Amino acid sequence: MQNLARAVLVLFGLLVLAAVGLAFGLEGGKPSVPLTEEDVTGTWQGDRGARLEVMADGRARLTDASGWLCTGDRQPALFTGEGSWTIDRHSDEDPGILIKFTVDGPPAVQGCADWFTLAGTGKGGTAGDGSDVWATFLGYEGGDAERYRRTATS
Repeated sequence: MQNLARAVLVLFGLLVLAAVGLAFGLEGGKPSVPLTEEDVTGTWQGDRGARLEVMADGRARLTDASGWLCTGDRQPALFTGEGSWTIDRHSDEDPGILIKFTVDGPPAVQGCADWFTLAGTGKGGTAGDGSDVWATFLGYEGGDAERYRRTATS
């Protein structure tokens, strides 16, 4: 009788663990809702003064971002550029967008691109407008990456 009670207790414990696993998803807490255009379009303000505008027509404009290697001499510098974006995901990173830039002013550097990854989509956040989402560029070369927050949308 004691063995039957132990077996039932073990089975109950496994059932509880399975339920908890399903509740949190198998992706380690990553959002299961896919990233959409509405999640990324808008204006993103960096904590060091940079500004990223992601437009619904597929264009993006980054201004006054420090520590970028997209200059003609490939040295970390202040960067301003315009480019195009697509929703994409870089290997095991958070979802985000791939932005391919062309640098303003001479000499233009072709092929300068970076991943802008988002931590969350804001769909489950308290604000509900995406303003609680933060993001960074993966290829930032200036030490600690600048953190961006999307300005509130209406």
